[in-house]
Amino acid sequence: MLLIAAALLYARQEPSIRVEVRQVVVPVFVTDSKGHHVTGLHTSDFRILEDGVPQEIASFSTDAGDPTLTAQPASAPRHTYVICLDTLHTSAAGADRIRHSLESLFEKERTSNAQYVLIAIGRKLQVLVPATTNPLALVAKIRGPAFANAFSGLDSSTFATQVGAIRRRMDEFCRNCACGAHSNPHNCASEIDNLKQSIDTEADRWAVPAQALLDDFKSVVEELAKLPTGRTLILISDGFSTDARREFYAAVSAYLPNNPQFHLADSPASDPDLRAVLKTASDRNIVIDTINSQTGFLASMPDTGSMEAASSGATPTATDPLGTNRPNPRDRNVQTGPLQTELGHRTIPTSPETSATMEYLAHATGGLYLRSYIDLAKPLRSALAEGREYYVLAYTPKNGARDGKYRTITVETTGKNLTLRAKPGYWAPGDAQ
Repeated sequence: MLLIAAALLYARQEPSIRVEVRQVVVPVFVTDSKGHHVTGLHTSDFRILEDGVPQEIASFSTDAGDPTLTAQPASAPRHTYVICLDTLHTSAAGADRIRHSLESLFEKERTSNAQYVLIAIGRKLQVLVPATTNPLALVAKIRGPAFANAFSGLDSSTFATQVGAIRRRMDEFCRNCACGAHSNPHNCASEIDNLKQSIDTEADRWAVPAQALLDDFKSVVEELAKLPTGRTLILISDGFSTDARREFYAAVSAYLPNNPQFHLADSPASDPDLRAVLKTASDRNIVIDTINSQTGFLASMPDTGSMEAASSGATPTATDPLGTNRPNPRDRNVQTGPLQTELGHRTIPTSPETSATMEYLAHATGGLYLRSYIDLAKPLRSALAEGREYYVLAYTPKNGARDGKYRTITVETTGKNLTLRAKPGYWAPGDAQ
């Protein structure tokens, strides 16, 4: 039911015939020093390597369609945007920002050769707007009760509220025990043990809904993969993790950064279900752009303007194929603001943990992780623009082994001062496939 309306758009057309093509297709986004998309490049402007070995580019285009399928009629949509709303981790303030931003976005969106789908996941999977080429159809739905009802479960049981409760508890904790970078982990040891036990219990309660959200997300990716168009999935969330402990511990670590009991060594890449989703996205060239809808601004954070765009600079390796083997966020400067001044004033702490999974999803698929502290319509417009202006390279791997291993991809350009972004790799087919 997820994207069945999209499938119906093709029901009366000639069926597409899928053939096995031993080619790797790589969408490539190219921007200049000002962040503007660069057009007019040719095959000779690119160089592509697999596991460090140069490859011959077999085909090159700026067409957003799927080159592994036969050509679609000219009237068919060439790109599908699925806007996916995380209703489990989004606060009431975040939900309100999302509604206003989507309304503003689609009021100004001009009809093109694209189609749009609006889906809510988390509490339950809901197709709010089936595939449509009419942006005003989304505006009407966003203004209606169905959109508001998707977030109607925002009450005291929500995840965002739970994290807030932990922060308030830590405020109380720090009135009695030393906190901050210079605190001694052995201070108030019994209170810390009780705190950890309580937080672990709360985290266990979120295991089922967190898995349900991941299952919903997997279903959306799998259905989107079936469509014979270019594919962009835009995930909007206040930030989440597949393991609630990660975010709960991050909230505590903002106050007790030196306490090892609240450190988790693993990363989002260790979740097998999440990796399975990313394998599907990589195989079918689904670009996942993630937008952080969390409200608030910390004065201690770097001044990067009204919108931040982040992408990982990690390099894929054999042991860490998606390039996520980066330092633990707690080893860097955690963005907590003036956590505890001489007067005891505190801001609401935040941590890279709350955005780690979203950054991981974007990096692993060649997408962008975006956030705006003022207007979410700006990153939304950026995500839509991404699906309209990119190049598609394809090559036949020189390594023809069907070993199921991860192969890294590097794309280079001869142009100076240009920034390239593409998926970091793919999984080779195995004998059982």
